[in-house]
Order: sequence, then structure tokens, then C-alpha cells
Amino acid sequence: MDSKEPGPQAFLDFISQRLAKRQRELDSAVKFSSHYAQVESIILELKAVRTKFMTLMRREGLL
Repeated sequence: MDSKEPGPQAFLDFISQRLAKRQRELDSAVKFSSHYAQVESIILELKAVRTKFMTLMRREGLL
């Protein structure tokens, strides 16, 4: 996130990159393992943050 201009779109790109990384990690994890459950939880949290952020930024007219 350091190389981009700060702002709502940069944060959204950052969250999307992290979400994609964790999704790839989940795809390669053994299902029903503790690691799988942990990564799955992280993905759900990232999706919730992204959704709330996008809603707020759209409401404010910044996205």
C-alpha cells in the first residue's frame, strides 16, 4: 500500500489483494484442519470489512 496514492481506492485495492492471497491459501489448505478454519475466518472478516468500507465510501461519494 506504500507505493500507491493514499485514499479509498488504494485501501480497497489493498483489502482485495489480501483477500485474494488468503483465498489462494484456503484453496491449498486441507479442509477441516484448524488452519483451514482460521483462514476461512480471516476471509469472512476481510469480506465484511470490504463490504462495509465500500458501502460507506459510496454513501460519502468517494467511490
